[in-house]
Amino acid sequence: MASVFSADARKILLRRISEFWFEFRSKRIGLAGLALMLMYAGVAIFAPYLTPYNPMSQPRLAQAIAMPEWITVFPQFQEYGRTQRNTLNWQIVAGSDYIKNWGTTVDIQYAADNPELVQVALKSHFAYEQLAPNEFYTKFRYEVTNLTDVEYSMTLVLTPPDANGSWVFFKSPTLSAARSQDVTADSKDPLFIKLLGYDLQTNVGNIIFAQRGNYTFTMYLNLRALSGNAEAHILFKEAQIVLLGRVHGILGTDYLAKDIWSHIVWGSRISLIVGLLAAIVGTAIGIFVGVVSGYLGGMTDEVLMRTVDILLCLPLLPLLLALVHLYGRNVYYIVLFIAIFGWQGLARVIRSQTLSIRETPYIESARASGGSGFYIMRRHIVPNIIPVAFASMILAVPGAILFEAALSFLGFGDPRVVTWGMMLQHAFGFGGFSQLAWWWILPPGLAIIGLCLSFVFVGHAFDEIVNPRLRRRR
Repeated sequence: MASVFSADARKILLRRISEFWFEFRSKRIGLAGLALMLMYAGVAIFAPYLTPYNPMSQPRLAQAIAMPEWITVFPQFQEYGRTQRNTLNWQIVAGSDYIKNWGTTVDIQYAADNPELVQVALKSHFAYEQLAPNEFYTKFRYEVTNLTDVEYSMTLVLTPPDANGSWVFFKSPTLSAARSQDVTADSKDPLFIKLLGYDLQTNVGNIIFAQRGNYTFTMYLNLRALSGNAEAHILFKEAQIVLLGRVHGILGTDYLAKDIWSHIVWGSRISLIVGLLAAIVGTAIGIFVGVVSGYLGGMTDEVLMRTVDILLCLPLLPLLLALVHLYGRNVYYIVLFIAIFGWQGLARVIRSQTLSIRETPYIESARASGGSGFYIMRRHIVPNIIPVAFASMILAVPGAILFEAALSFLGFGDPRVVTWGMMLQHAFGFGGFSQLAWWWILPPGLAIIGLCLSFVFVGHAFDEIVNPRLRRRR
């Protein structure tokens, strides 16, 4: 170990690196690949800072399959609006004697000694000046406590700017029990569409928000005392209406209204992890089998090479599908399976190199000096075949990335992580291709192509350097 890190060894290593870089920097295609590779690595490392959204836990950011925001520079898309989130601030219309606080929260304290019906009414306004949204939702949270001998009911009504008609978003039955509830109204909810009185195929967003201007939400709370000791405490904690935009972010949204840009950014991590780990493990297996087979020869060589022949004859993709189905859709299992079936070609190359090296005079001298087979393979053969193995490892990364993408596209990827292949699978299965959503289809495909090309370019340049037969004359 000391000899490896000695001053002379370090000088030799630095000189070899310097010589390699001198050769590599003259390869334009290699420099282009290296720059592209570093860009992908930077995206993977700084993914949390390049997008504000976690791809696995995102709210609905816009309508499903929303287009990118920059599409609005074209005249036909200029009226496409972004998502508008309105927090409702209430104004008192009736029953001010019972309201203690108001604003984004409303605290109603009711105490009465007569059975007359009391109505508390609150209004909130918000402006909408964009093209009518295809999707929207509202959320109201309230809590009823300290309820004694009181019946209550609540109704939420939305009125358009021209005040011609209205829509009941929520109407509760008459209740006499304390409760906490989230009241939601969603334009994609069949029960809500029926409540508004429309057919399930109707786009209620285009009807309700067809006008531009100030909309009014009115909340009616009806209270009735059942005895002389009637008391109720009602707290409205949150009120919000979200009008989902037709455009969003850099690359729009998918069928779950999640940000596609964040999926592209975070997917780079998985692709790099799968490609590099599978290539490293596969290369290590290939080096071991090739060196042992070439140096020992005889029966060991025969058994190992026939094993390689058998594995080369197996249909790889169907076999990977069967193994993933059997052992589970885990990204590390996928890496292991790709590595196990990806070293055979390298093993043959390493074996041929080892057969050539073992006949050299310095190997004969090492044997004559009493060096064991393990010592000779470790100290003399492996260092000489490392450049070829490293070039092969770089060129094996794109294959591993493409296999992972193929497995994910066929529905056998790890559902707990975001991958580019899974994005394509979702686009194919949930309307991306049928709706020609190019902002959902092209980015993951181009990301896969770019990452694979970066390793191919670097591997090609590296192969020209370590293999003299491939060098161009200058």
